[in-house]
Amino acid sequence: MTATGHEHEFVWPGAEGRCECGANVWAIQEVLDAAADDARRVAGEAHYTGCRVRNESENVELWLFDAPSRVLQELETIRPGVYVIHHDAPRSYAAVLELMDTLRDDLLALSAEGINVVGFGPTHDGYLHVEVMGDVPTAQARLDSMFGSNVAQVDYGEPARAF
Repeated sequence: MTATGHEHEFVWPGAEGRCECGANVWAIQEVLDAAADDARRVAGEAHYTGCRVRNESENVELWLFDAPSRVLQELETIRPGVYVIHHDAPRSYAAVLELMDTLRDDLLALSAEGINVVGFGPTHDGYLHVEVMGDVPTAQARLDSMFGSNVAQVDYGEPARAF
């Protein structure tokens, strides 16, 4: 990949995902997906939190938790200029998965309290995102009491519909 000096604007349909400069979204995606895989491998379970592939700027936005400087150096060495690193995630992806397991175990108890969780999952930056039907502030307070503050991010959600 080469630096283009601009953010790509991919044209759909007809141009098959090409930017005015000629860049192809699929070629960029392939390279950035490999870079994202490399980042996860290099950071390891203890430090990797998540990433976002940014085709328009040809980089991988990467969130890390408590990574040593050798990890940061290796990432820059293997893919110079590709990573935009946020080294401020509050916890690793593995830790968020553990939180999800705890939440899954408590869904019936939360429902009995009137907190109807309709979805949950990790965010790329190290939080547990939870969607509830009903009173969001009450659900946020309850999850804060379970996990501590600044762990779960609660939003209103609707149950998924089968089509």
